[in-house]
Amino acid sequence: KYYIMKKLFLSFSLLFSFSIMFSQATFTSQSNGSWSASGTWTVSEGFDGDGVPDSDDTVVIANGHTVTCNSESQASQNLTVNSGGQLTVGDEGELTIGASVTNNGTLVVTGGEVKSGSLIATSANTFTYTYKLYIPASEWKLVGIPVTNLTVDDVDNNLATNGSGASQKVGIGYYDSSTSAWVVLLSSATTTLLDQTKGYEMMHASGGVVDFTGGLRTTDRSTITTFLNKWTLLGNPFPSYVRLTDDATGSSGSNYFLNATHLSYIKNTHQSVWGWDGTAYDSYSNSNASGGTLDNVAPGDAFWVYGAGTETFTFTEDMQVHNGGKGFRNSVVQGQTDDTPTSSRNALIKFSVYDDQNTKRYLSVVFGDQFSLGLDPGEDIGGFKSGKSHIYTQLKDGYADVDFAIQALPYENINDVTIPIGLESNGGEIRFEYNKNTIPSYIDMYLEDTKNNTFKKIDNNFVLDLDEEYKGLGRFYLHFTDEIIPELPTDDNLRIYTKRNNDLTIHGSTGNDYTAKLYDYSGRLIKSVNFTQKTDISDVSNSLKILRIESNDGVTIKKFKLD
Repeated sequence: KYYIMKKLFLSFSLLFSFSIMFSQATFTSQSNGSWSASGTWTVSEGFDGDGVPDSDDTVVIANGHTVTCNSESQASQNLTVNSGGQLTVGDEGELTIGASVTNNGTLVVTGGEVKSGSLIATSANTFTYTYKLYIPASEWKLVGIPVTNLTVDDVDNNLATNGSGASQKVGIGYYDSSTSAWVVLLSSATTTLLDQTKGYEMMHASGGVVDFTGGLRTTDRSTITTFLNKWTLLGNPFPSYVRLTDDATGSSGSNYFLNATHLSYIKNTHQSVWGWDGTAYDSYSNSNASGGTLDNVAPGDAFWVYGAGTETFTFTEDMQVHNGGKGFRNSVVQGQTDDTPTSSRNALIKFSVYDDQNTKRYLSVVFGDQFSLGLDPGEDIGGFKSGKSHIYTQLKDGYADVDFAIQALPYENINDVTIPIGLESNGGEIRFEYNKNTIPSYIDMYLEDTKNNTFKKIDNNFVLDLDEEYKGLGRFYLHFTDEIIPELPTDDNLRIYTKRNNDLTIHGSTGNDYTAKLYDYSGRLIKSVNFTQKTDISDVSNSLKILRIESNDGVTIKKFKLD
């Protein structure tokens, strides 16, 4: 028995040794080439693989050779870049290093205008590398700092400048949440350290790639402290994507940014992040109903959160993920329509709204069986205000002090709902384009203007022409309906509609008490109804009628005849 056991042990040991020899190898570059091409490498003796490194192997980039990783899912256990060698992760590359990284040459991760390469090395000690980030001209890009120990002088070549002499500003700034104001750095601030705890804004003189050279962050990163009811700009500190939502690949527990802990740090009316998609600010959340398309934050990206108090968020190493190239600037979905309601009874209208300066905003209304008329945290999303114009909605129930960019409502209300629209505009044309529309085809949308007593049906490229500056609520209302035919405009705040089945619907101001009295033309009282905000008067014949509405504001009298 002893002899048999010893023989079995020796056999197992030999098998294990052969397994190691044939599954682990050292790949050394023999020429310039692609990581995924077998001709790029010479392999240690005894290797029996396919000629390309994998997650068990050691890779060495030799002096004088440049190796490019520009495809998905490349990996090695250990990586060494010798002096005079270069490894470049292209803007479509994904490279994972399982253990050590030694860089005595050049290691580059490339980011493009709308996509980025990605490097993950969570078990490595810090090493120096360069991240190449595209910075546009003529607009500020929100930037997360992907390297440690970076100063203004390291990145300010070719960035935009403003002013001259000692007061000249360089195209780098940060948002001071305590004062709710931007601080743009002076050109003289060459030794100022760019802090990975926060996000920055940057602008290039002509539009181009800027090199960020420094150390790889190999630990979790706590952010700058947030404030109650104030915006804070945070940046991705890694040269990889970071899981943003619970729909991100591999998300579980707390390994994504909008986890339960972080949501508790964000005001309940704003449980999302806001990022610049290249044309406008947009909201990204865990919601599957409001049309969000981005589940990961790209390297070099930054975004806004609205604080619920004094807290610090944490970007953890286990949030890192490879994700094929999308960032905020490539996340917008244009022009999608679907007139068929889904089985889960969700419907969305997302408008791209342009002011007279062609500045773009988003405005969304989403209907679902899971939503209420009040606040649904993570579904009703407070807006991010920037620039001179602003558009928003007000909830049907509560939170009158919050401007909402996304409002979620019960699906059962889709055929009879009126939503207050708030505007801030200097005047001129305001254009509404469909960004996404899954509202059923039998539902019409109307924009009511109580000042001009008009109702206009909203189609794609709908234009509202403001003849003067306007700011506030109370003038414009968005109607979703399958049966109301807008008619009978009134003065003051009353709105009266006729329905196809010979009914009247009367809307008044919230909090007012009303009495509606309906007379025939001879003066005979037909019906009398007391109500506070809204009432229906049914079964009205098509003969001439007189409607008298009394409230603390006075008396309104309308004559009408139904078709």
